[in-house]
Amino acid sequence: MSKNQKYGYARRVPMPIFKLVQVTLLLALFRWTGALAADSPAAEDPELLLQRIRSRITAHLSQLHNYTCHAVIDRLVRSVNTSNFDHRDRLDLEVAFVGDRELFSRAGETHFEEQPIHQIVPPGMIGNDLFGSHDDDVFSGNAATFTFAGSCKKDGHKTFRYNFRVPQEKGRLLLKQNNSAEATVGYQGSFWVDAETLDMVRLEWKTDPLPPAMGLGWVKKTMRYKVVRIGNSDFSLPLHSELTLLDERNSYHLNMTSLERCMEFTGESVVTYDTPTAGSPARPRSVQQQER
Repeated sequence: MSKNQKYGYARRVPMPIFKLVQVTLLLALFRWTGALAADSPAAEDPELLLQRIRSRITAHLSQLHNYTCHAVIDRLVRSVNTSNFDHRDRLDLEVAFVGDRELFSRAGETHFEEQPIHQIVPPGMIGNDLFGSHDDDVFSGNAATFTFAGSCKKDGHKTFRYNFRVPQEKGRLLLKQNNSAEATVGYQGSFWVDAETLDMVRLEWKTDPLPPAMGLGWVKKTMRYKVVRIGNSDFSLPLHSELTLLDERNSYHLNMTSLERCMEFTGESVVTYDTPTAGSPARPRSVQQQER
């Protein structure tokens, strides 16, 4: 079978949840991936290998919803005609994966609230999906097509690489600019998994060309994974990630996020969060860029 053969996979998924990038910027991102240990793979059919990777992702997600981490987000902006970044601020947040969504609170608060992350931080680019929960579009349903790109070294690992593409008409990535212009857009990227364990090593994606009305050049994200011990289990989590955006003024926005102090909810743990009012829509995963 050719290395460049493409595949599409389908399985039943719940009702779609639109992901937002709002600029007041909300960017949304897929639901995640990580992998539990796997047998050391010999050379095998790329389609069968992809199926094994997808099964590991499903196993990971079935356990992820009982964990919380502390997130540190440094927000920087580089204006056109300069090579220097302006460090705007540093955000300290607590994030919990509860059910199938991420909940956020400010550092030091005792509960998580059911509200978009951009409502609890100062204006500027911000996003959720801090746990890398991005399998909705990429790894579930039939939205994505995959191309096996061979093996290579990546971030100190021998890896298998797949490229993927999610077209506009099948994707659920919604960009919203300052609560005005918005558009559902396509995107494409790559992911790398460790060749022996099938643990996720890195995932990258970038939007297709955006409609002029959006006032944005592009949005992209890179997530670098590490295996961490939480409770009695090992997890691949995106401990370091970068969210970047080019705006209409050719200014470059960069958010650098680190996850730390991850822990499992125990029998003695108390995690409370505000629930939405009756009739309110489900909260989408998102990234938000607000004008200062």
